[in-house]
Amino acid sequence: MIVQKNEATEITELLKELFKTKGFEIEEYDGWIIPNGSDYAMRGYWYPEATDSTGQLSIEVFVNSELIMVESFAGMGKSGVERLKDAFASFLHHSFPTFLWAVWGIDSKEVKKESWSVGSENYSAYIGMQGILNYDKKMIVIPETYKEKIKELIVAESLEGEFHWFNIFYANLNGLDTYAEISKDNIKWNAGEKVLKSMSWVRSNNYYVARQFIVLKKD
Repeated sequence: MIVQKNEATEITELLKELFKTKGFEIEEYDGWIIPNGSDYAMRGYWYPEATDSTGQLSIEVFVNSELIMVESFAGMGKSGVERLKDAFASFLHHSFPTFLWAVWGIDSKEVKKESWSVGSENYSAYIGMQGILNYDKKMIVIPETYKEKIKELIVAESLEGEFHWFNIFYANLNGLDTYAEISKDNIKWNAGEKVLKSMSWVRSNNYYVARQFIVLKKD
């Protein structure tokens, strides 16, 4: 199902309060939240009925007139309020700390910063905490080669922009079927998905998801 923005509700007030808790004074323009002294901005849209059973939260970060980073989060629950809480909690856990450090320079214990060489360019890599949603009683162990292979994938790319971002998502659906997706700069990355799916992921009869968000900023 394709959701249209005219079906969405802005979450401006939620984002305002969020930035204020981090010590920012903010301005607002056309739905964009602009921390004072910053060239960058953030806004969000909430689709309460993206599907029959889930809502969708879309977060946009304005870098410049030609570059907007986008992240989306599903929200589950019986009501629209429950769905929004679920999606917003996912955003707070998976992506907001990474955006905050990579874009606005506020460090976080939930994000690891590394220096990566990509071709002839040097980037700071802001590696978000890996989030796991697990309906299995057993703890899910991430493949030993995961970190190394994801880094190899990214540094092998030809990157030249000020920012690049990667959303990594793996789902074990039922022990037989799996789903893997990596997006690079908001675009589906088929080569990355093949590598992600080929890793030695734990098989489970129960549903689980592993998700991670990485931002690269040119030094």
